[in-house]
Amino acid sequence: MRGIIKARWIILCLWLVATVVLVAMQPDINAILRDRGQKALNEDSPSVQADAILSKMEKSKGTNNLIVFHDKTKISNNELNQIEQGVTQFRDDADTLGVADIMDPFSIPEAKSSLISKDKTTVMVSFKLDKKSREIDDIKKAIDQRLDKVTVTHYLSGEDFINNDYLKASQGGVEKSAALTVLFILIVLVIMFRSIVTPVISLLAVMFSYLCSMGIAAQLIDKAGFPLTSLTQMLLILILFGIGTDYNILLFNRFKEELANGLSVDDAIVSTYQTAGKTIVYSILTVFIAFAALLFSQSPIYQSGIVVVIGVAFLLLEILTLTPFAMKLLGKKLFWPSKSTKGHGENRMWAGTASLATRHPIIAVILVAILIVPAVFFYQEKLNFDTIGELGNSYPSSKAMNIVADHFGKGNAMPATVVIENKKALDNSASLAAIDRLTGQLEKIKGVKQVSSITRPQGQEVNGFYIGDQTKSVTDGLSATRKGIDQIGGGLKTAQKKLGSADFSQVNKMVDGTAKLENGMTALTSGLKQIQNGISGTGQSQTISDGIGQMESNLEKMSGAVNTLAGNYEQMQSGYAKMGTSYQDTAKALLGVKNALTQMQMLTSALGDSSPGVADDQNYLQLKAGIDQLSASLAKITPEGIDALNKNYNALTSGFKTANTHLTEMSAGLSKMAEGLEKMKSGLDSASSGIGKIVTNMDQVTDGLGQMKSGQQKLADGLNGFHTFSNKLADVNKGLDQLSGGLGKTNAFLSQLNENRAFSIPDEALKDKQYQQALDAFMSKDRTITKITVILDNDPYSKNALNTIKQMNTLSRSGVKGTELADANVAVAGPSSTTYDTNNVLTKDLNRLTVIVLIGVLLVLIVVMRSFWIPVFITVSLMGAYYAAMFVLNALFITMLGLEGISSFVPFFAFIVIVALGVDYSIFLLARYKEYPLMSGKEAIVEAAKRVGTVILSAFVILGGTFATLMPSGIVLLIELATAVITGLIVLCFIMLPIFVPAMISLFDSPPTFKRSAESAVNE
Repeated sequence: MRGIIKARWIILCLWLVATVVLVAMQPDINAILRDRGQKALNEDSPSVQADAILSKMEKSKGTNNLIVFHDKTKISNNELNQIEQGVTQFRDDADTLGVADIMDPFSIPEAKSSLISKDKTTVMVSFKLDKKSREIDDIKKAIDQRLDKVTVTHYLSGEDFINNDYLKASQGGVEKSAALTVLFILIVLVIMFRSIVTPVISLLAVMFSYLCSMGIAAQLIDKAGFPLTSLTQMLLILILFGIGTDYNILLFNRFKEELANGLSVDDAIVSTYQTAGKTIVYSILTVFIAFAALLFSQSPIYQSGIVVVIGVAFLLLEILTLTPFAMKLLGKKLFWPSKSTKGHGENRMWAGTASLATRHPIIAVILVAILIVPAVFFYQEKLNFDTIGELGNSYPSSKAMNIVADHFGKGNAMPATVVIENKKALDNSASLAAIDRLTGQLEKIKGVKQVSSITRPQGQEVNGFYIGDQTKSVTDGLSATRKGIDQIGGGLKTAQKKLGSADFSQVNKMVDGTAKLENGMTALTSGLKQIQNGISGTGQSQTISDGIGQMESNLEKMSGAVNTLAGNYEQMQSGYAKMGTSYQDTAKALLGVKNALTQMQMLTSALGDSSPGVADDQNYLQLKAGIDQLSASLAKITPEGIDALNKNYNALTSGFKTANTHLTEMSAGLSKMAEGLEKMKSGLDSASSGIGKIVTNMDQVTDGLGQMKSGQQKLADGLNGFHTFSNKLADVNKGLDQLSGGLGKTNAFLSQLNENRAFSIPDEALKDKQYQQALDAFMSKDRTITKITVILDNDPYSKNALNTIKQMNTLSRSGVKGTELADANVAVAGPSSTTYDTNNVLTKDLNRLTVIVLIGVLLVLIVVMRSFWIPVFITVSLMGAYYAAMFVLNALFITMLGLEGISSFVPFFAFIVIVALGVDYSIFLLARYKEYPLMSGKEAIVEAAKRVGTVILSAFVILGGTFATLMPSGIVLLIELATAVITGLIVLCFIMLPIFVPAMISLFDSPPTFKRSAESAVNE
């Protein structure tokens, strides 16, 4: 120390040069913070990874933001036209403004319902903003200029604008707090020391350490990517000015006491640093360890507190160099104009409470336990991550989001997004089915309002894109087909029955009879010719007359037979005409069945391909085999075969017509023959002439019989084809019966699939232009990334929303297992997901760092005290003060003020400050306690409390007042932090240190360690 005193001017110059250089070269950390923003999570956090994946599929760079137009009553049509004109101007200047992906209700009418509130008071316009190294305030002015003719009040909100307003609020709070801190410390120190010089020297000394540490930290932030938040600068100011002033109070008081004891300035400085200086070194060491533990944090927010380590290092350097310089330079004038040489007097309150606690330690411990244990037991950590809620309606961006929440719902304004990144393209039926399956599972989670994805763009299932819908149409078609097949089968059976009962043998007999008739007619004609020739040369007229009579009798019989044959022909022709109609209808039906079977083969194949479970079903396999077999049996029934059968039928019909015609001619010929014979009876004179006519007519009859025979032969051949057709009909009827039964089983089986909601998009729908537009909206250009938008029922920052996100994270990972997306990267993005991850990280950090900090502090205390139990008592008192502070904080802000929870960063930073700074006060007390080694433990702690109580309470006032300067900031986070720290210090300074610690020391009553004389302790 004496060497430092000798080199004091060199040291002062080094401080001045270092301060000037660091301040001159210091980057603007506020500008860095505005440009970089503050990150609550590392790059490996699920929500951060999800945001990174999501950014890959975005067409435009930038962040999502909003223009919110709002009128408390209602936006009129005229005002709506103004808004449209303003938005048009905004859209026209999009490139200049650096905005893209503008969505408004005027250019996109289908988005009208989601961008204009139901009560017509609010209109939203969403857009992406690329800052391009510009200040948000400048961008805001440029946008406002485009909307200056719109009379409806508008607000700009979104990620960039909210962050900008929050940083403004934080920066304003820091500046206000810094000014109030300096003013407060000046006032308190003036009152405490009754001096003007002491406060100024103390503040200047601390200011040097702050400026230098901030300069170093700013360089690390700018050049090395050191974590930075809105709390960084504020935390450094509070800690350095708070504990720096406390340390100076301790040093100045001790220096004043040493001067009062008659020591020279140099000796007083040396003595001060041998006693109080050592205490301060230990105290700074505990603060250093507490904040150095932040290196083990996973949250950049907590890691940003490491700047305090730099600050306390410079503070220690300042206390060891600049403060001795001020003491040497000013001496007693350091306390001008006060002429009192005494330090702080005895503190009667601490002396009294410590005395009572040592006399009745058990009662004291029980009373403290009654106060502290319920706070520890009933305290529940409820965190709030709602930055917007913390800003309230004091800033445009937060007010806009509150308006959106009131008129559209917070869930709509801040949805969660499940992102899926796959190695292969996702625009195929199997991948889309997996996406839809996950979409449906997400929709069933409690707290989810609506889910939209590429398979459900409007948040609802698309009819026709599911196996249930498709199988229903199949089952309906199968029912109709089965009914038609049953009808066809009935008709075919009737036709088969008629064809089977027809006696075609009579036709063959008829052909034979006609042949015999033709032969008889030929012989008859030959005989007539002979008669004709004979008449002209004989006189046996009577014999001829008798022959003519017999012929006439035979002709009458033949005429009757011909008439009967003609009647039979007419009946057969009529029957075959009806049969022709039936078989033609049957032929058409069979062709229809054949075509239906082809379609059914395609449907069953598609069903097996799209549903692996169905493909292995035995009923399905039997159905498919039956359809294939029946299709094969009907393969020979072709349109060409039907045409050939029609030709036979037409020939048969033609034969019937020809036969009927010739029978008519034959009947007419026989009638003429009868007339001729009658004439022969009348006179043989004219016999020759009559026979001549008969012969002529007989030739015609004979020719007709020949033609009729030919037609009958064709008829017989055609009817043989009907025999074959009848046999085929029997096979077809059997197949139709099997088909009908198979269709019944298939229909019953497929009906079970009608409720199947497995996604199965047809290829033609997948290639549709409109669906391609949906793919563009929900997928990246290369189709390897897709998103699922999830709107929550609850406030995105609420506990219920975080529970919903937890289920979404679990389901998103498990929901793709065993699907085409099994190897895909699935994560959840959005405010709720970020909050969930932040909550997890902060909770883990708090639990882990609490242990690390407490172990570090405990080890320092053990080294300082050379004891185990007293450091344990101190650690317990620190934890008791912390839990009591958090219990009171919950009661004030959650129970009384109705907030959702405590700001997320408050518990940890309150713990660090209460423990790190509270242990200082403990060390102040215990260091004094060690100075009385010859006393008993009870006496030593009471004496230490009496001597150091005022110093500790003064330090508490300084530190508590420093944190109290955060109250006017208006930021909930800072107000809660100040309340927690002040409450913890109150519990520590008025309950734990003056009551609990003395009581516990009394229970373990033993003299202080370091068996040495009081004189040696002072002179060390």
